[in-house]
Amino acid sequence: MKNDVQPEAFQTQSRALTDGFHLVIDALKHNDIDTIFGLVGIPITDLARLAQAEGMRFIGFRHEQNAGNAAAIAGYMTQKPGICLTVSAPGFLNGLTALANATVNCFPMILISGSSEREIVDLQQGDYEEMDQLNAAKPYAKAAYRINKAEDIGIGIARAIRAAVSGRPGGVYLDLPAQLLAQSLDAEHGKKSLVRVVDPVPRQIPAPDSVQRALDLLKGAKRPLILLGKGAAYAQADADIRAFVEKSGIPYLPMSMAKGLLPDTHPQSAAAARSFVLAEADVVVLIGARLNWLLAHGKGKTWGAPKQFIQIDISPTEIDSNVAIAAPVIGDIGSCVSALLAGIDSGFSKPGAEWTNAIAE
Repeated sequence: MKNDVQPEAFQTQSRALTDGFHLVIDALKHNDIDTIFGLVGIPITDLARLAQAEGMRFIGFRHEQNAGNAAAIAGYMTQKPGICLTVSAPGFLNGLTALANATVNCFPMILISGSSEREIVDLQQGDYEEMDQLNAAKPYAKAAYRINKAEDIGIGIARAIRAAVSGRPGGVYLDLPAQLLAQSLDAEHGKKSLVRVVDPVPRQIPAPDSVQRALDLLKGAKRPLILLGKGAAYAQADADIRAFVEKSGIPYLPMSMAKGLLPDTHPQSAAAARSFVLAEADVVVLIGARLNWLLAHGKGKTWGAPKQFIQIDISPTEIDSNVAIAAPVIGDIGSCVSALLAGIDSGFSKPGAEWTNAIAE
């Protein structure tokens, strides 16, 4: 009888285990994230060390804010969330500045911070670097999550990724208590708990009637202008944007972060006459540009003569945020520009020489 139970007991004891450290790394790699920016210390030192051992790239900084800014920039350039890893409390707060910047500027990044034990923090019993980081992050992040169980790491990472890149991109906070990282889990169960995010940035096709409304407004314009913003550059829809500009014949003005979509030497570039075209245009197409302080909120002497706006944006709540938008086109920029491009037929009249010559002069 004794010999009969020994093999089963031995099998249980020898079953392969994993832990929270490895599951975080596996979850990131499972979603093709291969780089971490950060600054190590308790309780995430081993997380960075093991990530390197598993083939991930760790880029260390002397200050968490710089690491977070680098992660946000990487996210903007790659359309995958940049990862910033920090220690608890002071390190988290340093990273929070970069997280807030990423959220406001629509850069996809995830701030992952180690934190103290919940049962001590919640009773304010004086743990090491005690701070309620999750609630501190919420006002400055697009989303904020805490993972408490190792088996939830896969779904937690997936939620953070999707929140960072879907719709209007932004910063996401992910709180990892120290005890989570040390939790053990059956390796096979851990592997099955990983989630690969399917279609994290789904296309959002604009409504046909909104596209037609925009085209009708453009057809009646005497002095149209296309304004390219940061969102246009982030969308990586360069070919369709260029085709839309050239097929319509409408002059364009790039914001600073849209430089390079089309050259300033392009014959339709109005970059050298910025003040003139903003003041004199009668219909302005905003592609991934917000009427914020950079554009005087769409008001005042900067904008001169009365005008109507066509705004392409992924967020419906951005419409009418400062001035009335005559023709909102809601969807991802690539799909919206493609739809407008398809609607420019042989009956579409390019801007008259009076407008284009005035800009050239």
